Amino acid sequence: MTHNKAQPDLEPRCRATTIGSLPHVDVARGTELMLESTPALPSWVQFPKRNMYENMMVQFTEGLPSLVEKGDRMAFDTSMPTFIEEITAFYENYLAAMEGGIKQALDYFAISEQYGAGFRELLSRLSEHVQTHDVWLLKGQVTGPFTLGTNLLDQEKQCSYYDETLHDIVVKSVELKAAWQMDQWQDFNLPMMIFIDEPALLGFGSQTFITVSREDVIADINAVTNTIHARGGLAGVHCEENTDWSLLMETELDVLDFDAYDHMQAISLYPAELHAFLDRGGWLGWGIVPTLDRDAAASETLESLLARFDRGMELLKSKGFDSDLLKRRALITPSCGAGGVLTEPLAERVLKLLREFSWMLRDRYGFSG
Repeated sequence: MTHNKAQPDLEPRCRATTIGSLPHVDVARGTELMLESTPALPSWVQFPKRNMYENMMVQFTEGLPSLVEKGDRMAFDTSMPTFIEEITAFYENYLAAMEGGIKQALDYFAISEQYGAGFRELLSRLSEHVQTHDVWLLKGQVTGPFTLGTNLLDQEKQCSYYDETLHDIVVKSVELKAAWQMDQWQDFNLPMMIFIDEPALLGFGSQTFITVSREDVIADINAVTNTIHARGGLAGVHCEENTDWSLLMETELDVLDFDAYDHMQAISLYPAELHAFLDRGGWLGWGIVPTLDRDAAASETLESLLARFDRGMELLKSKGFDSDLLKRRALITPSCGAGGVLTEPLAERVLKLLREFSWMLRDRYGFSG
């Protein structure tokens, strides 16, 4: 990877990882299932059915200044008498953590058990897991600055993304949530990757976000990506459906995770940009195991997924991409988080398919040695 000097030849070679969420509420059980299905590339589990704080629009808001609960969401209230005081404390801790390297300041941006029980659960199991499995990389995730900023409102119900101060605070908070996760894992001395989840980018370019520039989105994602790179990690993005992937190919991101199940065509629309992305070391996350449709999650088989994967490969080869390079740079994932529409048994079926499909591809391409 261009940006990860410590790991210049790191390639996923069809290894599997998860996107994050499961429908389970038993944290130990959900974490165990994730470790069983993706032992080489574990990712902490988000449990949105457990409580409102694990909802992706709330989970990474802890520590933001002048936040109030509004039903099952959080909102800024800039009219609070303590607003200036809280902003000042936020920036003091940001600077102390980022420039001073002060651990105590970084802990100001911690993800507590209430907001991320899966992170704590994985952390408690990692030492034993690393001793008993060939762990290749650790994966974390944050809600991206565009998605968080356009969903977090203020007391006037305005998007915080459009307020210069709140926008800056959201971006910096996402940076620090990523940095804090990596700091918790540094003693394991393993490569790390943080995914930036940006489902709201699907609406970028629409009437809703008409005033948001492409440059703004790229700058925000690069701010988070650069913080991850500065700590020696890889930065990925997970987006939905027909997102404008050319925008993301212009960023400093290392991994683009797309819906290869329903929206394979979307990633192939920008061959020149995709060539440039791969040339600088980029990976493609193939979200090939369906999670957004219960019937599909219940009925797909290894054979039907392989046929779909092969069609996707043929589509990219027809646009001039080298199939050996595509295979080496392929990361296998579910099409989205499994904590939304799936039942527990269906999510468990998805995890089993994910594990076995990755094994099948690695065996097929001679990567399993």
